[in-house]
Amino acid sequence: MKNNQLIRETGSLCPVCRRRIEARVVEDDGSVFMEKECPEHGRFRPRIAAHARYYRDLIRLYGLLRRHYPFNRDQIESCAFTTTLRCDASCPICFAGDRERIMPPEQSLDEIAANLEPIRNKGAMFKLHGGEPTLREDLPAIIKLVRDSGNYPVLVTNALKLDDIDYLRKLKESGLYAVGPWFDARDDDSVYEKMRGKPLVAQRERVLKNVDRAGLRLLAFFVCVRGVNDTQLPGILRMTREYPGLYKVIVLAYMHRGSKGFSEENEYTADETWDTVVRSTGVFPSLDELYISLKINIIARALRHRYQCFNSQTVLMPRSDRKEDGFDPDHWRRVIERFEELIEINPVRARLYFLRKLGLDLMGKGFIKPLTDRLVLRKKELADTFIPPSYYWLQFQTMYYPKNYDEEMVKNYCPFLSFNPGLDKKMSFCEYYNLHLRT
Repeated sequence: MKNNQLIRETGSLCPVCRRRIEARVVEDDGSVFMEKECPEHGRFRPRIAAHARYYRDLIRLYGLLRRHYPFNRDQIESCAFTTTLRCDASCPICFAGDRERIMPPEQSLDEIAANLEPIRNKGAMFKLHGGEPTLREDLPAIIKLVRDSGNYPVLVTNALKLDDIDYLRKLKESGLYAVGPWFDARDDDSVYEKMRGKPLVAQRERVLKNVDRAGLRLLAFFVCVRGVNDTQLPGILRMTREYPGLYKVIVLAYMHRGSKGFSEENEYTADETWDTVVRSTGVFPSLDELYISLKINIIARALRHRYQCFNSQTVLMPRSDRKEDGFDPDHWRRVIERFEELIEINPVRARLYFLRKLGLDLMGKGFIKPLTDRLVLRKKELADTFIPPSYYWLQFQTMYYPKNYDEEMVKNYCPFLSFNPGLDKKMSFCEYYNLHLRT
């Protein structure tokens, strides 16, 4: 270990007992590892990033931005509500299958209504997940409460009940804004049998058609499992061209939580999913081009005092899958370099410079109407949906859990709050999940 290069120090958790312990983040052979030791359970050294040079530069960039544009935690953009831990599936990849995780009793409608007060009329994305939220018979009433509070309910679901178009329409009538089913493959039932225990290709096609018929917006969650479905992403991305209502694809890195069926060898780090995307699309010839697009979004959010979770990065993607319809990497490399020069001299000037360059580029990509709708007409929609029909969002994400838990990153940069303990506590989902939901 003496040859390891220390990157930073932080707090973490013992993967066995969840005791808080000190941790060192180090570079070794081009990757990044977290070294920590529990007095009771010994040493742990999980790999937390595949590409040390990107990890180091992100640490530098986040620190630079934070000094000049502090994170405003009062701007609540999104939150997650674990409606129930009951489920009608038994997926080997489910992180909710963590046997150490327990939940308080399911919240009643009155409790939900009271807990919604801190985000009344905030226009936040309100993710309803579980377990499986459709097992709650009062789900339509929950959705109505969220929508009536001035926020946008998004259903994260295994979609097994969404074969029923009448049920889906009932949820839409109650105020449901978007649906987020899981898609593990487009046309390979053997993948679904491994990951969900049953063939689901035909069922997923019916769900896509039902969501479209119901007039709902769509997110697609793709859990990337090494050696199982990591070649299936091109088919998932093609869905964006077939279904205009699909405005975001979320690529989740598989995390082994002791569930049946898979192991730590099947895991991905967050930045390894970047490699998967580069192999799956024509937009980015290499990781360097993808990384530039990631930085555009990180900086744009920080200039509004909002941050992207370090383990959850997002890029704007052209549905055409053509490089020329994305951001010009050579141009934006120069813009970012100039912005970083200006920020140390005059942060206000740096902000205006970057936003002017971004605005001109976006208008050239057809963003005049979305920007007018949002900034001038103040139309009421979820922020992520103010994009032209020819673009969608692609997000790369992994959760923090005891093995890779990074106290500094979770507490300082996570904008995704947990609804369950009360939004007044401003507790991130990962902090709540790791520190409070245990036996």
